[in-house]
Amino acid sequence: MAILAVVPSPAVTATPLYMIEDQLAALIETAELVSPEQEQEFRVEFQAALTAAVDKRDRVGQFLAHLEQQIDFAKFEIDRLRQRRATCERALARLENYVIETIENLGTDSKGKYRRLEGKTTTFSLRGCLQSVEVANESAIPSEYKVLLLKLPAVTWEQLLDRMDIEQRAAVLGQVKTPEVTVDKRSIKAAIDRGVNVPGAGLAIGRHSLRRS
Repeated sequence: MAILAVVPSPAVTATPLYMIEDQLAALIETAELVSPEQEQEFRVEFQAALTAAVDKRDRVGQFLAHLEQQIDFAKFEIDRLRQRRATCERALARLENYVIETIENLGTDSKGKYRRLEGKTTTFSLRGCLQSVEVANESAIPSEYKVLLLKLPAVTWEQLLDRMDIEQRAAVLGQVKTPEVTVDKRSIKAAIDRGVNVPGAGLAIGRHSLRRS
């Protein structure tokens, strides 16, 4: 006579981690749309899965490593795309200058206008540019026409606003990194328009930009 053994039913475990991984991925994509209630429910399920077994902890670690790799890859791609953008911008400017020079060398017509170069799908023509500032020697430009960009702790900035004595000023200067100085071309343009001579700068006149139609 066979003896039947009663096998206990499997214990109810936490959500399988592959589902947690899917939820994590979805959470990344829809972080701004997740309500606090949904996030709390996810936290409970995640904590249950993480405490259920060692292998699930390893899976979480692998998923975190995967995210770190994606972040590093994104940073690399950002740098690569920035370099590619800079390369394309330089090539675009150089090629446009070639076309502009070609049209300028053709001279003007009887009306004093530069001739067009027409193709089957593209027409090149020139139009006059507005006066713009051209910096020839940045170091020669007076400080009143430059903008100083500083990065410092917000609390220090608040202290600077509250108290501007010599001691505080020295403390602020001690925290300032190497400053980034940029030329304020608007103030230079306004000064030149008023007849002021700005050392190291002048107006670029007679230049052209390329138009495609």
